[in-house]
Amino acid sequence: MVFNSTVFIFLLFPICLAVYYFLLRKGRGNRAKYWLIMMSLLFYAAASPWLLLWLGGSILVNRLFLCRVRQWGKRILVPAVLLNLLLLCCGRYFSMIPVLGISFFTFQQISFLIDSYRGEAEECHSLDYILFVLYFPKLLQGPIAIHSELMPQFRNLDKIRFDVERFYRGLVLFVLGLAKKTLLADTLGQAVDYGYANLLSINAPDALIVMLSFSFQLYFDFSGYCDMAMGVSRMLGIELPVNFDSPYQATDIIGFWKGWHMTLTRFLTRYVYIPLGGNRRGKGNMYRNLLLVFFVSGLWHGAGLTFIVWGMMHGFLYVVTRMIQSAGAGRRSAGNREGAADNRESAADNRKSAAGLVYGKILHQKFPAALKTAGLFIYVTVAWVFFRAPSLPDAALLLKTALHFPWQRIGRQLAACFNKDEFWYMIKVIRLDRWEYGHYALTFLFLTVSSLLVFKAKNALAAADRYRPGTVGALMLAGLFGWCVISLSGVSTFLYVNF
Repeated sequence: MVFNSTVFIFLLFPICLAVYYFLLRKGRGNRAKYWLIMMSLLFYAAASPWLLLWLGGSILVNRLFLCRVRQWGKRILVPAVLLNLLLLCCGRYFSMIPVLGISFFTFQQISFLIDSYRGEAEECHSLDYILFVLYFPKLLQGPIAIHSELMPQFRNLDKIRFDVERFYRGLVLFVLGLAKKTLLADTLGQAVDYGYANLLSINAPDALIVMLSFSFQLYFDFSGYCDMAMGVSRMLGIELPVNFDSPYQATDIIGFWKGWHMTLTRFLTRYVYIPLGGNRRGKGNMYRNLLLVFFVSGLWHGAGLTFIVWGMMHGFLYVVTRMIQSAGAGRRSAGNREGAADNRESAADNRKSAAGLVYGKILHQKFPAALKTAGLFIYVTVAWVFFRAPSLPDAALLLKTALHFPWQRIGRQLAACFNKDEFWYMIKVIRLDRWEYGHYALTFLFLTVSSLLVFKAKNALAAADRYRPGTVGALMLAGLFGWCVISLSGVSTFLYVNF
C-alpha cells in the first residue's frame, strides 16, 4: 500500500486515527502501540505479503543481537552488522522476491546496534523496539530515523493527546506532499518514461526536456513521499526527522547533500565516514574517505555501473569543492595571522597561485549565487542521467543526443505527456490548441512551475508550519486535495520504494 491510494486515504488511515486517539484518551498507551504495530503490518502486507516474513525475521535476529551487544562488544557487533548487510544484498540484488524498503529498515537497525555498542542508545522494551522498526509512515522510503528521535516519543506515547493545530499542520503537509506526487512527479514521469523508451528517435530538445523532467520528477516524488510521511506522523502526534531542505537551491555540492535525503547523508557520515577515520588523519585520507562514502552511496542505490558512476560523479565534485574551500580557508587564516603589509603580500601571492585564482577570483567572488546554483543543477542533472538510464550506453546516447545540433522542434509525442486532461480542456476552450505552438504550452507550464518551486519556494515543512487555519485557507487546501484525489486514477508507485 502507498500513501497516494484511495484505500489508505479514505479507509485505513481514518480508522487508524480514530482507534489510536480513542485508546490514548482512555490512557491505554501500550494498546495504542499494539494498534500502530497492527496497522503497520496491514500497511506492509498490502504492499507485499513477503515483506512481513522478512521483517519478522530481521526484527527477531536484531533484537537478539541487541540483548548481547553491550556484553560481548565487537564480537557480536561485527557479525550482526555483516549479517544485516548480507541480508540487505540478498533482498536487493539476489532475491526473486522484491523486499520493499529493505534498505531503510536495515539501516535503522544497524544504527541501533552500533549506538547500543557505543552506549549512546538506552535499553528499550521489546514493544518499543518493534514499533521503532515497523512504524509505517517511515519504513518503505524513510526518513531513516535514529533511536534518539523516535524512542522517547514512543516511551511517552500515553501522554499524546489530539491537538487541532498540530493535526491541521500535519494535514497541510500531507496534502502538499500528495500534490507533489500526483500532480507534478507523475506527470513529469510520463515524459521521462517516454524519453528513455525512445532514445533512438528523440531529438536534442526532447533529450534536454527528459533530463530536466527527471531531475524534477525525482525531487517531487521522493520529497513528496517524505512530506506525506511527516504529515501522517504529525497527525498521529509523532515527529519524524526532516529529510529534504530545498537541495536544488544550494550553491555547491556540499550544500546539496545537506538538503537532499538528509537522513541518508547523516547515516553515511556517522556509520561509514567517521569509522573510516573522517578528517582526523590528514586531508589525503579525508578525500579518500569521502570518495568511499559516495561509492557506498552509489552501491546502496543499485548494483549497476550506472549507480556507481552517479555516486563517483558526486564524490569527485564533493572532494574538489572541499579542496577549494580548504585552500581558501587556509589563505584567509594565514592572512589573519599577518599584519596589514603581510596581508597585501599574501594576497599578491594568492593571485599568482592557481588555487588562489580559482577560489578567490572565479568561484568565490566573480560568480553570483544564482549562477553557481544553476551550474550545480546542470551538473546534478547530468549525473541523474546515469541514475535513471538502464545502462551506460543508454546514458551516453541521451547525453550525446542532448548536445546534437542543429535543434529541431520538440516532438509532439513528448509534449503530449504533459497534457493533463483538466489543462488540455481549458486550452481547447480558449482555442489555444489552434496556435502552432499551442501543444507545447503545457510542457512549458509544468517545467516553469517546477523550476519556481524547487529554486524559489520554501520547502513544504516551512509552508505547513506557517499555515494558519482559516476559511480561505481551508477551501484552498480542500480544492488542492480534491484535485489530487481526481488524479489518483493513475496511481503509480514511488521511485525510492525499491531502494
